[in-house]
Amino acid sequence: MAASTDPGELNTIGQVIARAREVIDPGAYAWAAAGAGQGATVDRNRLALSSLALVPRVGRDVSHVDPSSSFLGALLAFPVMLSPVGALALYDPGDALAAATAATELGTSAICSIHTNSAWEEVAATAPGRHFFQLYVAGDRSWLTDILSRIQQARFAGVCVTLDAPVIGRRDQSLEEEFIWRTPSEGTPSLQPHGWDESFRSRFTWSDLEWLCGQAELPVFVKGVMTPADAVAAADCGAGGLFVSNHGGRMVDHELSAVEALGEIIAAVPEEVDVAVDGGFMGGADVCKALALGAKAVGIGRLQCWGLAAGGVAGLVRVLEILSDEIALTMANIGARSVGEITPDYVRRSITVPTPEPG
Repeated sequence: MAASTDPGELNTIGQVIARAREVIDPGAYAWAAAGAGQGATVDRNRLALSSLALVPRVGRDVSHVDPSSSFLGALLAFPVMLSPVGALALYDPGDALAAATAATELGTSAICSIHTNSAWEEVAATAPGRHFFQLYVAGDRSWLTDILSRIQQARFAGVCVTLDAPVIGRRDQSLEEEFIWRTPSEGTPSLQPHGWDESFRSRFTWSDLEWLCGQAELPVFVKGVMTPADAVAAADCGAGGLFVSNHGGRMVDHELSAVEALGEIIAAVPEEVDVAVDGGFMGGADVCKALALGAKAVGIGRLQCWGLAAGGVAGLVRVLEILSDEIALTMANIGARSVGEITPDYVRRSITVPTPEPG
């Protein structure tokens, strides 16, 4: 269901979320909002970000602020990427194509889920060499070779291998709404020519990743890394990037928050390994905290859903515009003229400030 008013009239992330709740099925809202079990990890992601305080510097010329960044060679007008979400069609029929269109308009990158109903080639064609393709392993090495060949020909910027969901977690909120989203057993339309066997997800190991990195002609990054040891293992296998992520708190209840793991992971891997993070980010100040800890970019998942629900491509563009504005304003007010200037000195552990749920 489309929003009845112009998304351009939405001025805050809270207004976007409130609009999304008004126009979508409660079960669909719960599907995206839910975390594993009772949602403790979702709460911890937010609480951990709240417990980081920004520490401004003054007396600096911030008449020009440059929020641009990059991830694995893809230039980002501002350091927010669209994390892969398999069920985007619940929020807009344009699915991953709509998300990539919005990201292209704002000069950033989307990570196209393998589960999208959109044709992969059409998603990549919105900005060749800018968007990434997210891979769940659902076949043998011959299957992987076919997938890699196709996404390379489509001109994606790289391959995101998601490792933190070998099996799907139970989510009480979704179960209570009696709303469960699943892909067809044969896969979504783009997958059907290749086939789909879920059992391969739980059998994928580091040796398989090393083989995949050796086969890929595109950069490979691993999503779902939460410990320094796993980060080092992924880098040793040939991964050029990492997404520190607990899957938005959707797989393991009472898991460590992503931002708590971020700093020690960055310290453990070589400097040339690009590191991004997602999980609970709701505004520009949150993004600046991650940058201070060393991240190159932040991913958004739920906000992506809410933006699409609130107004399709235009709704998601509005979300990205708000975040871009908030990042630039925060940078100026903490005395940072570029992303590279936001060092660990700009954050400090402090008291946790509870933030109400927007909308």
